[in-house]
Amino acid sequence: MGKESSLAPRAPETPVSPLQAALASRAGTILATLGIFLCACAVFWSTRTYAFLNWDDKVYILTNPWIKALTWENVQAIFTRPYFQNFLPLHLFSYLLDHALWGENAGGYHLSSLLIHALNSVLCFLVVRRLSGDAGIGLVAALLFAVHPAHVESVAWVSSRKDVVSTAFLLLSLRSYLAARRGGALRPLPVAASCAWFLLGMLSKVSVAPLPAFLLLWDRMPPGRGGRPLPWVPALLSKIPYAIIAGVLILVNSRAQVTAQAAYAHEPIRYLAVKGHAVWNYLALLFGREGNPDYDLPGIGGSAASAVDLAGLLVLPALAYVLFRWKRRLEFLGVAWIFLMLLPALLFPLVTYMADRYLYAPSIGFCWAVTAGLAGAGAWERTLRSPRAPAAGLAVLILLSGFALRTVSYSKIWKDSESLWTFAATKSLDYRVFNNLADVRMQQKRWKDAERLLKRAATVENVTSYQSLGVLYYSLHRYDEALQATDRAIEIQARKRPDPTLEAELHFNRGAIVWLQGQNARAVEEWRRSLSLDPRHAQAREWLKIAGAK
Repeated sequence: MGKESSLAPRAPETPVSPLQAALASRAGTILATLGIFLCACAVFWSTRTYAFLNWDDKVYILTNPWIKALTWENVQAIFTRPYFQNFLPLHLFSYLLDHALWGENAGGYHLSSLLIHALNSVLCFLVVRRLSGDAGIGLVAALLFAVHPAHVESVAWVSSRKDVVSTAFLLLSLRSYLAARRGGALRPLPVAASCAWFLLGMLSKVSVAPLPAFLLLWDRMPPGRGGRPLPWVPALLSKIPYAIIAGVLILVNSRAQVTAQAAYAHEPIRYLAVKGHAVWNYLALLFGREGNPDYDLPGIGGSAASAVDLAGLLVLPALAYVLFRWKRRLEFLGVAWIFLMLLPALLFPLVTYMADRYLYAPSIGFCWAVTAGLAGAGAWERTLRSPRAPAAGLAVLILLSGFALRTVSYSKIWKDSESLWTFAATKSLDYRVFNNLADVRMQQKRWKDAERLLKRAATVENVTSYQSLGVLYYSLHRYDEALQATDRAIEIQARKRPDPTLEAELHFNRGAIVWLQGQNARAVEEWRRSLSLDPRHAQAREWLKIAGAK
């Protein structure tokens, strides 16, 4: 009987596709990571030749005193003091390292952002492979992430370095946590490593704060059949260190950051409608719609339009619920990741109501959810011989090629300030677009064009338009108009949150104007005020010496 029973038919083994077999080997993994890295580099390679932009790059890099030399004093300042209304020390530290390597060569900074993005694409592969247990899904998801057009702003704009740096630490934190699971328990060392990576991510950009909420979902939805969820008590206790890190750094940044002053930010229903409208736009961007450097605040109209906008806030949770009910675990986790990682942009009234860069980390969930959906439809996780596999494979090729072509095309717009703001002016009526394009025209000495743009921007009360008009009129020797515009800028700034650096520059400008009008004593007074606001203001110090003042 024993021999007869040993001859009983055995259940057929699940066939393994050639792709799975190839990626299962060490050589296959190395080739996959190399291919992903090279794809990410290829679509963004042209950014190495791009210039700095007149959109925060000057503040973060060209005039940032803390990155000019790799000294202990500068490192201490970066890690202990807010800068430009943020406390994101690792973001600034990356510029310090760049300056040590490249000086003020913009191409070097762009190369650094490009390489970090390529690294993130590889990390995406490693994380999704572990999340899904399928190297094929990890590979395709990582390739989609590598070439996604929604990432152009984060990679091609040096000042958006915080997005690529924080996402690197975010993925490292997630990977460490995934490695910590052993049955129904967590190993302490990988969890500690995950917390350390999370801290570094929060020091790069606080938008990674929702990670522990995703980890809690993962705890309760273990991979594989028969997997045991982590009990609620240890699952929640293990998130306390993450919550402490996130809470402290959110509090620090909330005291430094500027929130939106627009009326919608103080009207709850309109605020929710605006953010719901943003979600619909984010979904369009995730599916490949061309991006935009600046988005106009939408006009929230009648009840029907408002209802559609408000529904945007529910679409991701509703989709996640449906996928959960259908037991589509990986797709559910992907949609949950998108929603959770978008929460900081949705919950906080930021100055920009939406931006392409806010999608950099959330898009990881989109890439793995779409890939998992196509894998299920084509059944490639089981075999490439499925009759649906060619259609799913074709869909992947269309997505990859379409994303890559759009990325290459759209990234060219970011090559310099003139190209960027000329394009943006065709898409937006935001006064900041006209201010930035006017700055380009002033550099080109196209004074009439610059004046026209600044006056158009000044229809919305803001400091920058009048400050720039003051500089323009000063350059044209129209000193009375220059003084009038500068006084207006100071008047507007006085009603806003104190900004000593900006106020120092405005008072220096007013001193320069009245000096040429022969009001020397008043000029000295303005320059002293400038130095009292910003002791590092070198021009104010220099002109006080020229004036013979102490």
